[in-house]
Amino acid sequence: MSKEEVWRQESNSIEEAKISNKSTNFECSGCKILANAPTETKRADLELCKECFGKKKDRRQNKLNDLTGSEWALLSKSVEQYNGKRTEKQRMHGAAFPASLVESQIKIYTKKGDLVLDPFLGVGTTIEVAESLDRKSIGIELSPEFATLASRDIKDRENHKVICDDVRNLKKHIPYDFIDFIITSPPYATLLKTVKGAFAYKWREHSELNVVANPQPYSKHEADLGNLTYSEFMDTLVQIFQDTFNVLKSNSYAVWVVKDYRDLKNNVPMVNFHSDVIQAADTGGFTLWDIRIYDQTKFRPLVVLGYPSRNYYLNIGHSYILVFKKVENKKH
Repeated sequence: MSKEEVWRQESNSIEEAKISNKSTNFECSGCKILANAPTETKRADLELCKECFGKKKDRRQNKLNDLTGSEWALLSKSVEQYNGKRTEKQRMHGAAFPASLVESQIKIYTKKGDLVLDPFLGVGTTIEVAESLDRKSIGIELSPEFATLASRDIKDRENHKVICDDVRNLKKHIPYDFIDFIITSPPYATLLKTVKGAFAYKWREHSELNVVANPQPYSKHEADLGNLTYSEFMDTLVQIFQDTFNVLKSNSYAVWVVKDYRDLKNNVPMVNFHSDVIQAADTGGFTLWDIRIYDQTKFRPLVVLGYPSRNYYLNIGHSYILVFKKVENKKH
């Protein structure tokens, strides 16, 4: 028998097998749709459609949050934009982070019913988002004006509280091992004083951009961390990290949203603020767990910086979302 005849015979046998193969109809035991499968197959015995066959429900317990596996992956990008318009309250503050940023972080690092702390509450974005996501929350705010704004729209006052006080008094208000998650943005020490006025004004002749005003210092209060020198601020930040470490539960997370800046008046081209915050957190007991780049370029107009000198400056169009974890057995 030639090779061609052997091949032809084998092909006919395959076709005959296909014709004689019977199928059985059934309602899929997984998704309940009408389906069929070849008889005497495992799929027919289990009465599963093609899509459900082989898919097993992941019964592992999600110990961190309420996300599915696909949602977990979707929120894990190391560079992210956060959309949303600033509310009237946020405009009054000037440096509030978007609600969408807070929402994503709370979804990642907490479950429903968990307690969220913002030690620099501002006008209350963290509390608003926590309430909408069925979490509990506490916010500490030095400014009575901002604290009042933060309290204004709270519906569930039993589970969401605003404490108007200096964050350095944190231990007076919150017991140890009490908080499930921390998210905040600090007052940036001298940032709002070193960058004054409308930063686009100088370059109006080179640009069609309108003047863009910078946020103003939050207050003249002596306890306002934004009124400290940089070195004083960083020393204070170490203590704040130690205090927040103590009130946070073991194996829980703290997210700090920070931004580098320039202090050209003091001949400092780049204040490496995020690195100094990481060092302060490490000294305070935390472990640096992750760094996410918060891409803000879509919302920040490009300005000519340094032109036409030899000093070429980038437009700083990003912040850092620093993720720290309370690891009890941390080794220094």
